[in-house]
Amino acid sequence: MQITKLISPGRAIFAIGILGLGFLCVLTGDFIIGRPPAWSESLSAMKPALGYVSGAVVVLACAAILASKKGDAGALIIALLILLLSGLRFLPTVMTDWLGGYKTMALLGGALIVACSFGLEGRTDTLMFMQRKKTTDTLIAVGCFLLAAFFIAGGYAHFKYADFVIGFIPEYIPFHAFFTYFCGICLVAGGVGILIPATRMLAALLSSIMLLGWFLLLHIPRFVANPGDPSDRMGLCESFAFAGIFFVLAGISVRKK
Repeated sequence: MQITKLISPGRAIFAIGILGLGFLCVLTGDFIIGRPPAWSESLSAMKPALGYVSGAVVVLACAAILASKKGDAGALIIALLILLLSGLRFLPTVMTDWLGGYKTMALLGGALIVACSFGLEGRTDTLMFMQRKKTTDTLIAVGCFLLAAFFIAGGYAHFKYADFVIGFIPEYIPFHAFFTYFCGICLVAGGVGILIPATRMLAALLSSIMLLGWFLLLHIPRFVANPGDPSDRMGLCESFAFAGIFFVLAGISVRKK
């Protein structure tokens, strides 16, 4: 099927989105992928060095994905950095900043899926353990679970924090309340859909189109209107990266069949 052709551009979209976040890590002197909470006082002195070094590593890892040279290793490095430098920082605040924690884990899961896309191609330059079907099946299942958890949590947040979401939508888009609840339903449906192997390809494809639409219609205008806003800069990169993840997932779901 032609959907398998989405894998390569999906990986490129993911890498470009994460590349932007890597540059932001360097610019801010902090590892900000997943929007983790502030470092504890005992570790705050390490923040600039960690930001510069980890940001540079992320940039190099994204370059490997874009060049399709050791791209699986690059994606796995990104996943590991997200786990260690963002995921662990959410542990003390997981009950109060739960949506940020879910987003962090979803980006980690997406990086695992991108890594597996190289292993599924039977490439000789991939890591040995990534050439094993059992390994890729396990990592894809973990990635889908983490993405689904974030989507379902995000859908719930569209209802719980509807007033905030309504205010987030640009004025030129009509029917703010309708699209807030409609997108919430779509997020939940997409999350459930990627958990079911029979519906995973369609759910991933539709989710990628939705996310790309948000990137074009929501995040680009917000960034152009206020390029200095840290949240809008990250939102631009995150939405693009997530769209790439779901394009890859749609493509490899067809290939696995």
